[in-house]
Amino acid sequence: MRFKKGSKVEVLTMKEVPTGAWRCAEIISGNGHTYCVKYGWFPITGKAALVERVPRKAIRPCPPPINGTDDWVPGDVVEVFDELCWKPAVIVRVFGGNNMFSVRILGLKSQLKAHQSRLRVRQSWEDGNWLLVGKGSSNSSGPPKRKRSSLGFPEAGGKKMKVIEKEYLMANVGGIHTLLLKP
Repeated sequence: MRFKKGSKVEVLTMKEVPTGAWRCAEIISGNGHTYCVKYGWFPITGKAALVERVPRKAIRPCPPPINGTDDWVPGDVVEVFDELCWKPAVIVRVFGGNNMFSVRILGLKSQLKAHQSRLRVRQSWEDGNWLLVGKGSSNSSGPPKRKRSSLGFPEAGGKKMKVIEKEYLMANVGGIHTLLLKP
């Protein structure tokens, strides 16, 4: 997919967490293979906008909002907005009338509290389409609400698989980093 100047996109960064995070940016220029992107300027920090050249494979359009995502339960794999990036995380605890959550960012040991407005459903951009990825919970009856997780935590046989972070390998598949569990 080619991006036009001024397009709002997300850029995959491996600097924030070992499993990767998506950072919001704007396309400044590009040739179809690499793009010059500008990350936001925030008056609070006083820092100027950061400009960086990135490969096309590390860029995707901004995912559309998904309605009806207020049913998070412990164990669900989500994305949390933290330090200007969308990072993959696991819901650890639900509190505050089901609108506050304790989450653990994948690849890190620490937990953080996040309001529901800072959480979103994980989505994957594949072949020009958005696909919903694993919610992580099999506690509800009926068909699964979302496809398997792009982090490699599919539900198997209706049983919830445990997220194991102690032993994992990062594989670079087509320029996109994927988490592979060791057997």
